[in-house]
Amino acid sequence: MQFRRLAFFAALLLSLNLAFAQNTSALINEQLDKQTSLNLNGVLGQAVQSIQQNTGVPFEVSPDVYALLPWGDQTNITAKIENQTLRQALDAITQKLGLIYVVKDEVVELEPMPALTRLGRRATVQELNSLDLLAATSLEPSAEKMPVHALVEAIDQKLQKSKSALAIDYRPGDTVLADQSIFVPRNATLMEALDTLIKQTRVTWYPWGKSIVIVPKAEQIHNLLNKTITVHYPGTDIAQVLTELSQKADVPFEIEPGAIQRVAPEFRKVKLDLYDASINRALEAIAGFTGLGFVVDDKGVYLWNQSNSPNTAGHDPTIGLIQLDNGMQVLIHQSAIPPDMQEYLKVRTQRELQKIREMMKEENFKPTTQATTRPANEDL
Repeated sequence: MQFRRLAFFAALLLSLNLAFAQNTSALINEQLDKQTSLNLNGVLGQAVQSIQQNTGVPFEVSPDVYALLPWGDQTNITAKIENQTLRQALDAITQKLGLIYVVKDEVVELEPMPALTRLGRRATVQELNSLDLLAATSLEPSAEKMPVHALVEAIDQKLQKSKSALAIDYRPGDTVLADQSIFVPRNATLMEALDTLIKQTRVTWYPWGKSIVIVPKAEQIHNLLNKTITVHYPGTDIAQVLTELSQKADVPFEIEPGAIQRVAPEFRKVKLDLYDASINRALEAIAGFTGLGFVVDDKGVYLWNQSNSPNTAGHDPTIGLIQLDNGMQVLIHQSAIPPDMQEYLKVRTQRELQKIREMMKEENFKPTTQATTRPANEDL
């Protein structure tokens, strides 16, 4: 009986919370449709606070926004709004900045436009202007169903008529069939028309300088994985590491069910230090000592366990990373080293470790643990 009462009380609290969130969201939407007058002159954070104080609508700025805007949190906003609804004002302000606003249960959140996120780096003013132009210009398509190449040409011609320096850089590879057609809304803007390519084909797009680049989705994901990061993982759970790398890349990671559980326990804690290295390199390093494999496709990164036995993960550890003359980085596994080279590499490795030991002595570093064996003629 007591359990039933507790269950009923928990269900009641849940329903009350849902009702409160729905009511708050409704109140926010009501405020967005009211006319307002605003005089904004300051950095983005100050402008958001001013809007919040004048309208009572709570706002949040996604951390990704500051990472992608040209001047980060110092991005300045100057706007005078009169006799417009708050919704209209936000439409105009966010569009100029390459942002969107999302009405959530209890707050309005400013987020990057998807195209800005796909750029994968801090945008230039030119690129923000490009997004603004795409969002403000109607396509007026000749038909609701158009061949892909005809749609791309129509967008490019519209840009030429606007006397903009912006041009389409169309590089679909073999992902689009020659006769493939897609549906385009009659009232579509140039941005909405480009987004139909993402929804109905295997290509995507993003601004780049004075161009709108259209490439296969997998290629754009590779570009995001080439973003450089500096990370320190002192023995972090592999699931947490993969989650963080996915967030840093803005790329979804899908993991084969049971893949992590089949990694040997001693390899589930990631010890990895990377300085200004690509996310792709981090994935290669993790794959090297865990036995996980990964592949990039249109949807993101898929990871799986290359071994069916939990005891064989990590059986062929990575011992090095070499860079080819074309810039490609290749992980070297122990099994790939010929016997006549193994002794040489071992000697060279010990030599470099000895240099580090000398540095420890020079810096008067006192280790909390002692080595199990001491090198010859070494007295710590």
